[in-house]
Amino acid sequence: MKVRIFPAILFLILLFPLGARDFQFTTFVDYYGGVEPSEGYESLRTRVYMQPRFSGSSKLGFDWFFSANLWAQPLGEPEAIDPRDILQEAYLLFPFSLFDITLGQKLVTYGFADIYGPLNALHSSNRAPLSLDDGYDARRADPLVQLRFYPTFEDTIEVTYVPFTRPDRERPGPVSLTGSGDTVVWSSQDFLWDLPHSVFLNYNRYGEKADLQFFYGWYVEHTPDFSIPETDSSISSVISPVYHRKQTFGAAYATRVGNYTLSQDFAFNLTSDFDGTDMGAQNSDITVNTQFLANLPGNILGQFSLIYAYFFNHGNHEVGTDPEAADYLATAVQEFHTQPLQHIAFVIGHFEKSFLREKLKAQLNVGFFFSPEVYLAPRLAYSLTDLWAVEAGADITLGDPPDQALRRNPSNDNFYLRLVFRH
Repeated sequence: MKVRIFPAILFLILLFPLGARDFQFTTFVDYYGGVEPSEGYESLRTRVYMQPRFSGSSKLGFDWFFSANLWAQPLGEPEAIDPRDILQEAYLLFPFSLFDITLGQKLVTYGFADIYGPLNALHSSNRAPLSLDDGYDARRADPLVQLRFYPTFEDTIEVTYVPFTRPDRERPGPVSLTGSGDTVVWSSQDFLWDLPHSVFLNYNRYGEKADLQFFYGWYVEHTPDFSIPETDSSISSVISPVYHRKQTFGAAYATRVGNYTLSQDFAFNLTSDFDGTDMGAQNSDITVNTQFLANLPGNILGQFSLIYAYFFNHGNHEVGTDPEAADYLATAVQEFHTQPLQHIAFVIGHFEKSFLREKLKAQLNVGFFFSPEVYLAPRLAYSLTDLWAVEAGADITLGDPPDQALRRNPSNDNFYLRLVFRH
């Protein structure tokens, strides 16, 4: 573990002579405990985390940015971050009068939605976090070249090229599918080298009454489809993830409605299996995210998100010689892709209020999925000083854990305690 992390720390130290104009540093120690009633108490992890961020300007006329993630879990079975995930962002920005060019590894966000944004298609993610709103171990930046043009003060045109992208980080270990006798074995590749080239186009209009975006992406989907060699329960086979290209056509707007803010993101996602016959593939869909931000009575900040999706040709997969095994596999794959029905909708609420002259912040995230699965995530953060804070929270889903054969995130009810230092 020390051998892996030491070279990265040494590299960060060597950056100081470059004359960073800005330095930020976040570190914490946290503890997660599992409190799922059907499983009893369980120690999930103790993690030491560091995230340094540097930025500066060169006399040659460009700006540079660098950030890294470093973590280790010293208790129990020692574990540390994969060396390939240490680098978060590292890029150069070349500004000119009417355009700028970015080269390197950078996080890019599209659309106006803060949660489940259908236009946020650029980067892979950690799909098995202990907390769904984890901001430290979530999206993973890609190497890219980005050109941004500024034809007017209000307009921006972005063209982003990604030579190679990364797959989503899935749950560890193979998954046995008892209903069909098959086993899913995840891919261990870091980059999808056999599927190069992704291109994203985005137009932004920042207006006095409304902000607009128009988006197009031709890219490699980070979420895997599955190669299913057999649909016969009497024959055991290995199911492997496969990755395909995808196209997204989208638009978004944000505007003020009285004292409130309303935004909507619209996306038409065209997959490689529009007719829906491939049991292991994602269906094409139309997804709409409507987000409403308001100041509620009691000086409470409230944000409400309604997500609706329609999936084309849902359930049109080929049955084969064993309909029961085929239905079992199709259901497992559809639940993995969050496509269990032809129409789905869910609501997420975020509430936030500060106390004690902003020293104590209380938050509550609520997810209502039109089923017994109601998600509750309370959060508390208290500032001890300008640099130190303590945080606590929980992720609770009412009812029993989902009975899904290919459940993407195996985490159940848990809580965490965290001591944070921010500079």
